[in-house]
Amino acid sequence: MKVLGIETTSKAAGVAVVTEKKIIAEYFLETSKYTHLEKLIPMVDRILKDLDITLREIDGIAVSVGPGSFTGIRIGIACAQGISQALGIPLIAVNTLDSLAYNLPGRDLICPVIDAQRNDVYSVLFTWEEGELRRIWDYSIIEAGTLLKNLLDLGKEVFLLGDGVDKVFNKLENNNNNVNLLLIKKEGLYSMPRASSTAIIGLKELIKGNVTDCFSIKPFYMRKSHAEEKWEEKHGKQKFT
Repeated sequence: MKVLGIETTSKAAGVAVVTEKKIIAEYFLETSKYTHLEKLIPMVDRILKDLDITLREIDGIAVSVGPGSFTGIRIGIACAQGISQALGIPLIAVNTLDSLAYNLPGRDLICPVIDAQRNDVYSVLFTWEEGELRRIWDYSIIEAGTLLKNLLDLGKEVFLLGDGVDKVFNKLENNNNNVNLLLIKKEGLYSMPRASSTAIIGLKELIKGNVTDCFSIKPFYMRKSHAEEKWEEKHGKQKFT
C-alpha cells in the first residue's frame, strides 16, 4: 500500500509518500509566509514524478485537518478532496496534534502544543504504549500558563513540541521551574507537523478501514475563526456565511 500525506496546517507545508515498510519520499517547505496555495500542487506533482508513480497508484490520502491555520487547513483538505473525487481514492483525516506526537516515537509523555493566538494554545497529552499512541488528556484550547501548571503538576519529564512551545515557556517565572520539562525548540525539525507522520497515521487507519470520502471529511478547527467571532460580536449568534 502507498499513502500520500498532506500537511498544510502550519507555516511548514509538506507532502510525503509512505508504504507499510518505510517513508519513501518526503518534501518539506517552511517559509515566512503562507504560500501553500501556490506550492502544494507542484509539491505533490514533483514527489510523484521523482518516485515515478502516478496518483492512480496511491491507495489513500492522509490529510492533516487541524487544529492550526484556518486557511492552511482548508487548502490541504481542498487538495485532498479534489484528488479523491477525481480518482476515487479514500481519504483519512488526521488530527494535527496526533501527527506532531508521531514525530517523537517511544517517548513516555508527549505534549504537542500549537499556537491558538492570544494567550491560548491547542494541546493534548500522549504516551506510547506497545508501539501505539495513547491519549491521556483530551484535545483542548487552554491558556498557556494553565497548561504549564498542569504539566508541572505531573512531576514527570514531558516532551513538548510545536509552534506554541515558546508561548508556554514564556510563562515560567524563573528558569528553575522547568526541571521536569524537556523543551524541543520550534526551530528544530520535530517542532512542525510533518507530512510523513500524517501519512504513517493514515496508513494505519487505512489498513483498519477507517476512511472517509471527499464529501464527508471535515476540518478540526476547535474554535471559531476571528472573522466569525467578529461577525457574532456585531450581529449576534446568527449563522456566519
